Amino acid sequence: MELLKKFNDPARTDRYNNKKHHWPQGAVTVFAIACCVYTSVRTGYAIEQIFGANPGPELSAIAIVLAFFQRFSTDARLDSKVYRTGVRISGVAVGLLMYGTPMIVLSDLIYLALHRFVEAPHFRAWMILAGMLFGICVVINGTVHATHPVVVHYDVDLKSKGGRPYRIVQLSDLHIGAIVGERLIKRITAETKALHPDLIVFTGDQFNHSYVDECRDEHEVAAILNTLTAEDGKWAVLGNHDPEPDDAALAEFYEESGISPLDNGCVVLDGFNLVGRTGVVADGERRVPLQKLLTLADAAKPTVVLDHDPMGIAQAADCGAELVLAGHSHQGQFFPYNFFVGRAFPEGYFHGLAKTRNTTSIVSAGAGVFQVPLRVGTDSEIVCVDVTL
Repeated sequence: MELLKKFNDPARTDRYNNKKHHWPQGAVTVFAIACCVYTSVRTGYAIEQIFGANPGPELSAIAIVLAFFQRFSTDARLDSKVYRTGVRISGVAVGLLMYGTPMIVLSDLIYLALHRFVEAPHFRAWMILAGMLFGICVVINGTVHATHPVVVHYDVDLKSKGGRPYRIVQLSDLHIGAIVGERLIKRITAETKALHPDLIVFTGDQFNHSYVDECRDEHEVAAILNTLTAEDGKWAVLGNHDPEPDDAALAEFYEESGISPLDNGCVVLDGFNLVGRTGVVADGERRVPLQKLLTLADAAKPTVVLDHDPMGIAQAADCGAELVLAGHSHQGQFFPYNFFVGRAFPEGYFHGLAKTRNTTSIVSAGAGVFQVPLRVGTDSEIVCVDVTL
């Protein structure tokens, strides 16, 4: 293995906290509060009809506080136990709104259609509670499902001269922080070890909110990751949620975990070039042009590009890279958000294996979760790529 060659990127921008959000957050918050009030009032009404007490006002107040906390936590830089607990609880509350509110609306519509034909006592109340119970069951299942990553296998032929098998394990979007901590990292690490990789790569968003200290147990997590071994090492690029490349806490975490940074850099391995991109396409000047990075590569060997943002696949294809490993999309993480996110990406850039001219790309759904601790309609993924060199 040759000495890592790296460009210094002088640009310094906060890629998450001080950057404009893609969504109109004020409108989203107002809509969430409206859902909180509607769901709480309807649930309170149903409980009153059956049990005689109406907790609607109290439920509304709690739900509104959680909605505001969820909004606040997307910009906060805190590391207290109260904050971390609040993020998890408010994330679960968001899940209840996503799946409970539509079911309560549906129950009201069913009641309006059938109330003239059904004489069962408290029919409307039971319909509302059934809708809310459905939402609770979906959230419980999604929360448990998020903590059980699956291994996804792909086969890629890099068409080099040796023809030998080689295994890369890709871990993307861990989002270590308020939600993802020691327990999930242990599970991911155990699954990764069982694959016996030749190379382990981390394709961005190792952390949740641009600062290491949000993690409940960052030193323990680093120690767990340090037990991962691969002949050609463990390499990582940064995503839009990660700290700055020169962040001292990040450097300490990498040292403790045995991970080598590869941002805007290239390392020549025995069978191929491994190139790392920084951040996302929108970061602009932070990302050294891929053509410039490839001047550090061995032109006789195939090139594997690590890029957090799948929108960088097009440039990799223009430069003739053989393989791109990306993440960022989370495959939408949960229904129905995955439906809309999937349509925001070009075909082949959202999830899974695709081909862009002579370039193969793999976009991971991510091994962790962001902000809302559940997976519905998607899996947390450990990507295993069996390469023919």
